Amino acid sequence: MHSKIKVERQVKIPMRDGINLTADIYRPSGVDIALPVLLMRLPYGRAIASTVTYAHPSWYAMQGYIVVIQDVRGCGTSEGEFYPFRNEYEDGYDTVTWCVEELEGSNGRVGMYGFSYQGVTQFQAAVMQPKGLITICPAMATADFYHGWFYFGGAIALEFTLTWALQLVQNQAYFHKLEPQATNLYQSQQEISKLLHSVPLDRIEVLKSEPLANFFFDWITNSQPHDSYWQELNPLSRFEQFDLPALHIAGWADIFIEATIAAYQQAKQVTNQPQFLIGSPWQHLPWQQQVGELDFGEAAIPQIDRLQVDWFDYWLKGLDNGMMGRSPVQLFLMGENRWLDLQAWEREPEYQNFFLHEHGKLTANISELPSAFPDIYVYDPRIPNPSTSYGSYDQRDVHRRSDVLIYISSLITEDLRISGTAEFILFAATSAPDTDWAIKLLDIYPDGRQMLVTMGVLRAKFRTSFNAIEWIESEVALEYKIKLRPTCHSFKLGHRLGVAIASAAFPLIERHTNTSKNPSSCTASEFVEVTQQVYHSPEFPSHLKLPLLKIDSELKAAPSSAFKEFFPDF
Repeated sequence: MHSKIKVERQVKIPMRDGINLTADIYRPSGVDIALPVLLMRLPYGRAIASTVTYAHPSWYAMQGYIVVIQDVRGCGTSEGEFYPFRNEYEDGYDTVTWCVEELEGSNGRVGMYGFSYQGVTQFQAAVMQPKGLITICPAMATADFYHGWFYFGGAIALEFTLTWALQLVQNQAYFHKLEPQATNLYQSQQEISKLLHSVPLDRIEVLKSEPLANFFFDWITNSQPHDSYWQELNPLSRFEQFDLPALHIAGWADIFIEATIAAYQQAKQVTNQPQFLIGSPWQHLPWQQQVGELDFGEAAIPQIDRLQVDWFDYWLKGLDNGMMGRSPVQLFLMGENRWLDLQAWEREPEYQNFFLHEHGKLTANISELPSAFPDIYVYDPRIPNPSTSYGSYDQRDVHRRSDVLIYISSLITEDLRISGTAEFILFAATSAPDTDWAIKLLDIYPDGRQMLVTMGVLRAKFRTSFNAIEWIESEVALEYKIKLRPTCHSFKLGHRLGVAIASAAFPLIERHTNTSKNPSSCTASEFVEVTQQVYHSPEFPSHLKLPLLKIDSELKAAPSSAFKEFFPDF
């Protein structure tokens, strides 16, 4: 380690039940004044310290902080038993308290940072209101584990849920040197593409035979948001106690974008403390200017480390750096590849509608709709419509099928900018008692590429409420309101809008088996082919609602990169 940094390894931090959690502590050498503390808590082993997205803790220490990187309970060298998120409330409180009262050199002021799991642990600590926790910087995190984390529109986020469960279980076997589990689970991780096709999912052998994996089956069997399992685990259940300034970091191409924006909005509702939002173009990881198959240019190069230090300097050191005079909402406008400075998220947006039309057309004029026969496709769960990774990927290869409908607008005659949460109003009929509807919004380039902008999913039985199952009457046209994931995008002159409709996006979401039985419990012989009808008539006008972004004089004057406001020399 650099001579300017002092590191203490495997420091034991006692919890209220006598369990010791371990941490590595980084501090600048030769400093004889008390310093504020930056805390990160993670389940992946403290050495990694989220360096897949952030600078190393030693860099943060060189900015004048004591940095504590802690293994959560049962992970790394920490004692106890690991269960995702369950112990992070009390353990987070106890760790912050230790940093305030026991950590040598601490000035008693603590900030937390980290993304994903490490972001969630910040919310969990914050709602416990430990003395000395001043601010948090959660990135790509959630306060609600059901919506937008483990489930999308009531359907299991299969690829994430299974892949992450395997990672967590293999980590446990690795941390505790359990063989042959560690090796067998590692080999299973290399075969994830095959395992994603496992049926029934609730009997998947690699996890069913492993006692360490009980949480996976809890995730897939608690299939409604009001289940006590989610209510007890969710930070949202305790959010009335959230009262800290926070810097929220989101990514338009991150699979958790819905959850991240929701957590920001929920925080705004419960506290008057400043809540800042950065809406970047990035995927969950890595954070870089190349996102999927598109390069968003130099403006998309991350400056988050410097931004977080600026935030912490204001809240933890009291530096008058003008932070509160800066734009509280900064969004990256994809397509134009620049940052926008806004005062709020979704300021009562005006919507523009685009209606499905016969012959695969998309029109802005409802008066053009004929009394046409519905478009029909057959969905077979044995060969579900495949998905790409979420983000800026060309969809043409997965759309060359008969079980997906594509609707395309005429050429765009002037840039069409959207920001917020689009919605698709679908009028459709199915021959199944339950099924899935998957909607994609596409930016169709002049060269024919169908680039994914955002998407939404709805399990049909939840069409009126996620807390009340309503089985579907066969062959009856019903209305489905399908929220797409939040985004900020400019459809450029000469491009076209596209909408894709299917009943699967596999393995991004679990395939529906088209029965009233939980899909996770179905065998292959229980799969049912179904006929889906999509309407586009004056009586049943299926349409897309796009939240328009109005670029007023204030926004036009904004710099091409919002980070210039934070870092004018960049």
